[in-house]
Amino acid sequence: MGITILNQKKEPVSRVIVLVSQEEQQVAFGSTNTDGVFIKSLPSGTYTITLKKLGFSAVVEQIIIEKDALLTFEMLPELNQLEDVIIKARPKIMRIKGDSISYNLKAVVDGTENKIEDVINKLPGLEVDADGKVFYKGEKINNVLIDGNEFFGNKHQMATQNINADMIEGIDLYTNYSGFAIASGGDKGVALNLKTKDFYKSKWVSDVELGYGGKEAVRFHSNSFKFFKKGNLAIISDYNTIGNVPISREDYSQMKAAGDDSPESNRLNDIELPSFLNPTPFYKEKNNKFIGLTYTNLISPRSKITLSNTFNAANLLEENYKTQTNLGEENNNLSYFDRKKASYLLNNTAVKWEFNKSATTFISYSATVTPTDDAMKQNLDNELDRTTYKDESNGLSFSQVFKVQTSFLKGIKYTGVVRHALNSNSDKLGLNANQELFDLGVLSLQQKSKNRNSNLDFYNSFTLSKKSNIFSVKLDLLTQRDRFKNDIDKEPLSETELELKNDMLRTNISWTRQWNSKIQSVVGFSNSNVRSTYNSEQTTYSRIEPNLNVSYNLGFLSKVSLGYALSHRLPLLSQLLNNDVIEDFQTINKESLVEYNKILPQDSFSLNYYNVNAKTNSVLFSSLNYSKDHQAVSNNVIYQDDYVENQATLVSGSSTLRGIFSYDLKIKKLPFSIKSTLVYLATKGFSEYSGVGNEFKSNNFSGKINVNSNFKNSNVQVAVDYKFSRRRLEQNLFAFNNVTVNHQIGLKLRGKSTNKLKWDLGFVIDNQDSSFNTNQLYFLNGNVQYLVAKNLKLLFNGNNMLNLKNSQLITTAYNQSFFTESVISIMPGYMMIGANYSF
Repeated sequence: MGITILNQKKEPVSRVIVLVSQEEQQVAFGSTNTDGVFIKSLPSGTYTITLKKLGFSAVVEQIIIEKDALLTFEMLPELNQLEDVIIKARPKIMRIKGDSISYNLKAVVDGTENKIEDVINKLPGLEVDADGKVFYKGEKINNVLIDGNEFFGNKHQMATQNINADMIEGIDLYTNYSGFAIASGGDKGVALNLKTKDFYKSKWVSDVELGYGGKEAVRFHSNSFKFFKKGNLAIISDYNTIGNVPISREDYSQMKAAGDDSPESNRLNDIELPSFLNPTPFYKEKNNKFIGLTYTNLISPRSKITLSNTFNAANLLEENYKTQTNLGEENNNLSYFDRKKASYLLNNTAVKWEFNKSATTFISYSATVTPTDDAMKQNLDNELDRTTYKDESNGLSFSQVFKVQTSFLKGIKYTGVVRHALNSNSDKLGLNANQELFDLGVLSLQQKSKNRNSNLDFYNSFTLSKKSNIFSVKLDLLTQRDRFKNDIDKEPLSETELELKNDMLRTNISWTRQWNSKIQSVVGFSNSNVRSTYNSEQTTYSRIEPNLNVSYNLGFLSKVSLGYALSHRLPLLSQLLNNDVIEDFQTINKESLVEYNKILPQDSFSLNYYNVNAKTNSVLFSSLNYSKDHQAVSNNVIYQDDYVENQATLVSGSSTLRGIFSYDLKIKKLPFSIKSTLVYLATKGFSEYSGVGNEFKSNNFSGKINVNSNFKNSNVQVAVDYKFSRRRLEQNLFAFNNVTVNHQIGLKLRGKSTNKLKWDLGFVIDNQDSSFNTNQLYFLNGNVQYLVAKNLKLLFNGNNMLNLKNSQLITTAYNQSFFTESVISIMPGYMMIGANYSF
């Protein structure tokens, strides 16, 4: 392939930067010679050509290249060059470069930001949630990088909530991130790269913060970073009694189920997320201890190693007054007081080695181990009964992954992955009451259970590109083995021992066709051959499932796509019980009515649209997904006097409709930016009560809008937030329905004075309506930083300062047995003074 670049006068243009990419992967890079020519040998196919030179408007075109193609492009002078030097308007926030978006922080940063999450939340298309996770187009991104190097893996909050905003000079979003691998064909994802200022590179940057206030509010926090050219080293520690948690709910799940990411994988029960991970203050007292370490180093130009360790220990006290409604009975309510004291401990150690053997071969190995130790004591009181519920659980998870990416023959790209995971969890449950438990004639009982699962997965992918076509074959050999043993010390309940093993060979064949510069299609099918063994029973089956996706490029970074897929699931081990298992203080699971070899098919449809516009500084994303299960595993609930029996059974299929609309805009002629998101989720399903069929529906509609100022040369900025949610639950049996509504409006002022004083003040009104009760909370939060010396800041932190005594909030929750409204005692507000010393 040869490219000639000419100007308006048909004269050659030298030193033009030429970037050639295919499937959003860079395949060639260079510049034109003195004759304006760039030559590169490329196979026939569809490519994106990007041309750049200072003083000329960039050219981005998608073309189909035949063998020995000779192409000519004309580059036009960039208009208003003088005004690009003498800035008369605010600079653009976004600059699109190939498969990355560079954000100009000077267009949004005003000096009132504290941590880097404050900056990210101002950028179009990006959002940081309450856990510190970064989202793009409504989905959590894969990695947050520091100068191109990994930083605590997918624990984004380690960066977003700990790195100071003034340490970062630029942020890039990589929409086609494949990590350290040079070889193409690897996993592609989205990563956010934080670029540190030169001042903070290649030296230790540390700070220590200590605060103390009334109501025994204490916090000690320290950060220590070293960002160097070949990697980074970070140590973060924290102790507090004010509810701060550096670990998110998603982190906890991934640690306890390390490496077990197959959709067919299962445990007896889904991982129960402990209360200390909830980002809202659903507890009365809580203290948390944390230490995290990460180390990334380029040990040679082709080899890289990453090590991390995370330790977290939490203790908490929860107090709830609950009103519980039996969904399958008419006018049957129970009220009780629930007091829970719990401790949670986990330690996660991970290592990853990456090696670029050559320009075409990449090898990596990663391993992680996570022990956990949790204990809970719960007292439940009503007018007739007092029950003490104890649960002790400890687990160990280990996983390792070996991956190779290479090319052979004439352009066949190969990816091979070996995944191995082992998970073990032991649980000890104890119940004591002053009345009979589960109609067994006893006032106390003990249950011991052990759940172990192992997974071994051999994955192979072969991809061949020919002109405008991409052919892919994927072979996946997977062995899953789950074992569960349960013992209850009271007759007539007996010992339960289950084992489920699935050996699967999955074949996926797909054809991607680029019909022209705008239309692309993907057609494929999957074939699953499964041998399933449940205790001494065995069966085999084979199933073929099609999938289709069509996308239309409306312009650069503007696309609409439509997809369909047929998939299937198998019953989980927890749905195949052959004996009684106690789930909690009021629920016992009975013998299942579901057969282990039942295939549960699902149809899925999707419609997506997104548009990134650098000219208007806007990002628009919308998604509509519909899924239909033809059959589903549900519960047959049987109500007894003071407990329920759950029995897994097959019912008519369920359906889910999920829609997301997100629009971020920087208003061109006004110093304001707007971020808005709307989410709609509707589900319809079926259950049974004493064998009688029931249909239930749930509709959830939520949204949020944020208006953020960016006044020029102003020491005060303002932000207005509005959030709302409305959930409606209804079922035809006994015509039960409930509507829960929440409205929250907030006003936040941020300010600074010279370079010494920085402050923020926020006021929030939160209205809650559960249909049982209404509640209104007023929150006043504030923070002040004053620089008294070069390395010393005095701090004031105030949280919920209008409620320095205990206050309450209202929540609702439901499962197939109960609808529960909870009036929760939350932590009192506090005012804390402290200091931060950096060195």
